[in-house]
Amino acid sequence: MIYLSIAIMLLAYIIGSIPFGLIVGKVFYRTDIREHGSKNIGATNAYRTLGAAAGAAVLIADLLKGFIPVLAVKYAIPLNQDLIPIVSLLAGVSAILGHCYSIFLGFSGGKAMSTAGGFVLALWPTVGIILLATWPVLLVTTRYSSVSSITLAIMLPILVSIIYPKTEYIIFSILVAVVLIYRHRSNIARLLAGKELKLGEKASVEED
Repeated sequence: MIYLSIAIMLLAYIIGSIPFGLIVGKVFYRTDIREHGSKNIGATNAYRTLGAAAGAAVLIADLLKGFIPVLAVKYAIPLNQDLIPIVSLLAGVSAILGHCYSIFLGFSGGKAMSTAGGFVLALWPTVGIILLATWPVLLVTTRYSSVSSITLAIMLPILVSIIYPKTEYIIFSILVAVVLIYRHRSNIARLLAGKELKLGEKASVEED
């Protein structure tokens, strides 16, 4: 079972590493989105660079990178019932790390909000729905995409501790929140310097 668990983690990491933003841009638009806008491979930069259809496709694909590994562990892979919760957590986190540090991109990558969203929806659906409903409200209110994302990251372990109060769930939700906030460190620096762009503002140096 240990070897199977390790194999699941590696497979989840590889799935998370698939750079769908880069693939969609190159295959359908003959464009490398790493050379445009924020140079990020995520859905936001795909939307800015390639349009709404591309942004939606990348968003869904990146979300599924976090959603499918967790669902597979829960329902499709023959594991001891006692192992399913912890392996689900490890698979989801592995997919998130794959997106952030893709093996296909020299261990660089995106900020993983969509992939983390898929992980949360699969493992903690009530929390996922609450965060999904909160995101547009934050975006409209603050007009900062980064502030919305960071706020959701902070909310994650709080909601998990209230709705799914298992020790391992709380620990992993904190871990995911730390990773997401760390991936937004450049945005935090710009916010503190008063240089972060608001919703609708564009600049070639902006990051997702």
